[in-house]
Amino acid sequence: MNIVILSGGKGKRLWPLSTNEYSKQFLKVLKNNEDGTYQSMVQRIWYQLTNNKLGQFATFVTNSSQVELFKEQLNDDITLVTEPESRDTFAAIALASIYLYSVKKVDSEQFVTILPVDAYVEDDFFQKIRDLEQVLKVSGADLSLIGVIPTHPSTKYGYIVPNNKNHHDYFYNVKYFKEKPSEEEAQNLFQKEAFWNCGVFCFQIKYVLSIIENLGFPIEYKEFLKCYRNLPKISFDYMVVEKAERVIMVPYFGSWKDLGTWVTLTEEMNVSNLGGGIISEDCKNTHLINELEIPVVAIGITNAVVVATPKGILISDKKQSDKIKTLLKDL
Repeated sequence: MNIVILSGGKGKRLWPLSTNEYSKQFLKVLKNNEDGTYQSMVQRIWYQLTNNKLGQFATFVTNSSQVELFKEQLNDDITLVTEPESRDTFAAIALASIYLYSVKKVDSEQFVTILPVDAYVEDDFFQKIRDLEQVLKVSGADLSLIGVIPTHPSTKYGYIVPNNKNHHDYFYNVKYFKEKPSEEEAQNLFQKEAFWNCGVFCFQIKYVLSIIENLGFPIEYKEFLKCYRNLPKISFDYMVVEKAERVIMVPYFGSWKDLGTWVTLTEEMNVSNLGGGIISEDCKNTHLINELEIPVVAIGITNAVVVATPKGILISDKKQSDKIKTLLKDL
């Protein structure tokens, strides 16, 4: 078993707390229920992996600007693969696959499971990660992935539309995918009992190596690094998953969240006020995070997030906060 955790993103939807220099996965805003301290996404996922006896199989993919942050937050036992530059998830997964094959000398017949660092899950999710490899062996499919039961129609997530459950009764054949649908499409997908795509994939190393070679790139690690900037800047979903001949899905019925937005992150923060500031009693569902040395006061606002850092200040309705990624292009 091999597990690759993608941790190279910049988390622009969590600006100004998340920046190029200090991205979302290192923000210590998640409360550790065991000792009451605050931990980052990186620390939480690493703790869960080790707690479920999967830590020895893990490799983190990050970019060069984040290496020191990893060393600060995790021990030196972790395996880090560093991207020369950010080129989306296909390039990152290709780099990790080649590292395992070319440097670690992992047999190309072995399996790799890809896991995003910002998945907020409970421990039972990691049993599903173990299942992905087994169902891939049984089915003979190109890829297996985890589908999450939606709690509501959402336009923020990709969807997996399955065929009827097959005779093995614990996984589905995938019919098609739908990325970030409109509100009407999301409602229809929810009614069709489609699943959220949580970005967890499993495949044999040789499957991705063959795709890399067909694109004309080497599968020797040092040579691959030299031409990394020439790789297509595209997601693994678009480049590989949606083109695969056969994809299967293992359903997950537990709790799952992508902590990449202010809505989902504040739902798991456990406190509404971090730093020096005041939230008046007439504020409802409002979160304040202040890293400045001056106080910030919020009065009479509802469903809002207020974030003040040396990099910038955000005041937003939570439901509208996703627009920040687009607006930042104009700054």
